[in-house]
Amino acid sequence: MKTKYRLSQIRKKLEYLLMLVIVIFSFVTLKAQTVPLTIPSDSLQRAVQDSLATVALKKDSLARVYIFLDNNRPNPYLDSLRKQVIVSDNNFVSWMEFAASLVTHKEEATMPAVSKVDRPLWIIGVLILLFLGIGLVRLFFYSNFQNIIYGFFNDRVLAQISKEDNVVTSWPYIFLYIIFSFSLGLFILIYRSAYNPMSAVTFASFLQISVFVAILFVTKIVMVRAIAIVFEVERLVREYITVLYLVYFNSMLILMPLLLFVTFFPTSYFKIILIFFLIVVSILFLYRFLRTAYSVVGNLRFSIFYLILYLCSLEIAPILILVKTLNN
Repeated sequence: MKTKYRLSQIRKKLEYLLMLVIVIFSFVTLKAQTVPLTIPSDSLQRAVQDSLATVALKKDSLARVYIFLDNNRPNPYLDSLRKQVIVSDNNFVSWMEFAASLVTHKEEATMPAVSKVDRPLWIIGVLILLFLGIGLVRLFFYSNFQNIIYGFFNDRVLAQISKEDNVVTSWPYIFLYIIFSFSLGLFILIYRSAYNPMSAVTFASFLQISVFVAILFVTKIVMVRAIAIVFEVERLVREYITVLYLVYFNSMLILMPLLLFVTFFPTSYFKIILIFFLIVVSILFLYRFLRTAYSVVGNLRFSIFYLILYLCSLEIAPILILVKTLNN
């Protein structure tokens, strides 16, 4: 028992001794691995230079490289300008010539002044009255105003208007014809102002053109009525006159917005507006005329020659007369 007790005591002492050796060895090792916090400045500079050199070696050849110009480089333009601006040897004559040349170049570069055309104020007043007249006709004769629009596209409504035969004597159609004459006269007058002096745009000339337009189209309708009486085709001509009125009034509804354009737009846009108006009116007339002519030729034995003769004498001729008169 004593021997076992001694052996256990010796083993414990050896364990304590071994642990002490391990602790001492660990402390020495940690002390040897510590790095001083103070680093020499020369070593830091060498490290930065080495890293920049490494980046420069890895830089792509296509990367941006900024090249700054030398401030001391020669500038011929600046030198020549300095010679002209700075007076040397009291040579003020050359400097004055240079200043005069600048004024000349400035005047050449300036765009020529374009005078603005101011149209008379009475045109705006007449335009307001025309729009007011259309509004009053629509307000007091709403059914007739609606039939004018629907009758242009609907044959049943057209036949109903033709049966009534009151286009000439009905008040809404008379008012609309007066508005049509004055609106077309105003359009022609403003269009002529693009090629004539503004002094010719007067209220008296507006009345003359409007009355001439009204008389011209009334004369055409009277001649068509006379032809109907001579050849005993009153029913056919009555329907055709109704078609003419519908074409006039619907073209007037398109003309009214265009009057706003020609009143406030420059004269350079007048040709475009006129071409647009003529194309639209031609489409309206051809659409309605061809539909009526198709029904006439289909139901009656009507010669195409007389149809073409009528178009040339009573449809195209009044337009040519109007254009010729306005040109004169």
